[in-house]
This record gives sequence, C-alpha cells and structure tokens, in this order.
Amino acid sequence: MTRIKKIFIELRARALVVLVRFQLFGFGKKWRKINLCGGSVLIDGYCNVDLSPHADLHIDLERQLLPFSDSSIEIVICISSINYFSRTRGEEIIEEAYRVLKQGGIARFASQDLEAIAKKYINKDRGFFFQKLPDGRERFAGETMADKINSWFYGYETIGGKSGKYFYDYETLETLFRKTGFSKVEQKGYRESDIEHIDAIDNREDQMFFLEARK
Repeated sequence: MTRIKKIFIELRARALVVLVRFQLFGFGKKWRKINLCGGSVLIDGYCNVDLSPHADLHIDLERQLLPFSDSSIEIVICISSINYFSRTRGEEIIEEAYRVLKQGGIARFASQDLEAIAKKYINKDRGFFFQKLPDGRERFAGETMADKINSWFYGYETIGGKSGKYFYDYETLETLFRKTGFSKVEQKGYRESDIEHIDAIDNREDQMFFLEARK
C-alpha cells in the first residue's frame, strides 16, 4: 500500500469517527445497530465497523475503542471475528459492546467452535477437513490432518494481515460475557435469535457456535 493511500485511509477513518459523533448528538441519521468486523459485507441498518475500505466506520479494534456514546446502541453483532483478537483484547471488545448497548440491548457473537472442530479432528473427519470449494480448491490448506486444523486455526488472514489469535468454545466466551455484567447469556442455534432478519447475519453453520446476550 502506498504512503498516500495510507494517509487517505487514516484521514477517512478520522472523518468517519467525527461523523459518528455528530450523528450521536443529533446531526443526521443515528446508528442504532453495529456490525463489528464485518469486512466488506454490509448489512442493511447496521454500521459496519472494520478495517475494510468498504466499512461505514474504518476502525482498527486492535488499537481503538468504539466512538459511540454509553447506552446508545440497540444491537451489536460480531460474527466470526472475535477469534482474531487475543483473549485479553476480546474481553475488552465485549466490555465495549456492553458499554455502548442500551439497557435490554442485544449482543450476538459467533465464533468458530473449538470443541466441534476438535471432535472432527479426533474422529478423523476427512470429509470435513479435505472438502473442496466450488472452484476445486481445498477449503483447508495442507497435506495432513494436522496441517489442516492449523490452517483452520491460524491460516486465514484478513485485511491488515490479521490472523487468528484465540479460539473459543462456548463456555469460554460465555464466561467473558458474564464477567462483563450481561444479565442474560445463552447459546442460540443457527439463525435462532431475538434479532430480526437473522438470516442476513449468521453464516457457516457447520463450524460455528452462536451466543446471544442481553444487557
């Protein structure tokens, strides 16, 4: 990436943060729903917070906090992204979600399921690990089962060169949510939710678990 492009992205990010703050104080449309680390996927009605140039709000959650006011947001979703942060930073992001949510607001987080994938490895589920993508490429890189489970854990880089850092089972993620103070935390099924239009949000039923919490 050229220096000029980097400067442009940084200026754009700062301008968007200022715009969000203006919106929160009544200037223009206010965001009520947030999609954390949604990449290039835009969901109608959600502010996409991501490093992607297609994001509504360009923020690196590795280093920055959310620019939203306390108790100003109705829904926070984070699908297949919390595992790209350390456990410590993941807990801080969950605390930020709690801070910005209104009382009764909903957080829905989904992550690749360590327990489910470990079972597939122990059971030598070659049908899963050696499956092909529609274009004929292997879904998981590597020659052996160990190669492929490591590829599943650490092999997928996102924008900014980020890759997996901590992989959750449901128990661990639930623990972080309860420590943060959410009043209700429960495991949900794929596309089972109190959030409307969940079909536009959930993905990868075969390897994910879904957690939903209320403030």
